[in-house]
Amino acid sequence: MPMNPICPNALDAIVLLGWMSEADAVSYLKEVCYFDPPLSAEDAKCLWRKYRDAVLALGRRDATAPARMPITNFYESQAADKILKQARATGVKNILDVIRIDPMDLVAWQPYVVTERSDRYRSRVDSSKGWISEALLCSPRSPNLQIRHAMNAIDVEVPHMEWGFVFDPQRGFQIQQFARHVTTTAYGNRMMLWAGYHRSYARMANMAPDAMDRSLVVVLTTDGDFMVSAASPNQGVRDMLVGDCPPLFRDFFDERFFMKVKLRKKRYELQIRAKLVAIDA
Repeated sequence: MPMNPICPNALDAIVLLGWMSEADAVSYLKEVCYFDPPLSAEDAKCLWRKYRDAVLALGRRDATAPARMPITNFYESQAADKILKQARATGVKNILDVIRIDPMDLVAWQPYVVTERSDRYRSRVDSSKGWISEALLCSPRSPNLQIRHAMNAIDVEVPHMEWGFVFDPQRGFQIQQFARHVTTTAYGNRMMLWAGYHRSYARMANMAPDAMDRSLVVVLTTDGDFMVSAASPNQGVRDMLVGDCPPLFRDFFDERFFMKVKLRKKRYELQIRAKLVAIDA
């Protein structure tokens, strides 16, 4: 079986391969991951079967949403009040509440964690105040963006995927970084970790496995509603999230289910295009 040697253009990561379809897993291993020599399709299928069998062995699992715990820490309570007041003042509708839960029982829709990226957070989220700063009161940063433009086309180099092109009635079109809160979305009797996988993994990795309190304060939003709706464009992911055996965040810490891989480094562009179309009046 091909091995993953040290590569300066690859990032250490873990992936929950067994919850992918065979086709998606083979594509992920061959196109997203780095192997030297390159992985054959048959080798990729063999790797997938190992983790798929571990998932199938689970059968039906309890994926009930974690119980909400009281927020008693003064600084966490202050942060929660600030987030909710700001949301109400600015008319933000997607933020519902700020809650304390055990993240290990959250459903995971994102099948990977870039551990190399998560490690950069570990010293910054190793305390309650650090978590508040990095996961709750975390204003979007404003890096210098490199922009190339031509008629009806704009390409913007962005530091990561959480950027979009939006229209504000007061300020016009904007290139905007999405909110950086660590967020969850409740659906049915379950709750998924929507955003903040790397920070949450870093915080949990800092804690002792038998720690009495492994809870986190996170923002409850409606951001993931569409993914679990009947109108979701990816019915495969939806079926996994609402099915009998969804992946849970705790699976990123269980060697039966995660595979260590190296991901090819990527850079990200926000590519904006305009097209003039004649439409019957």
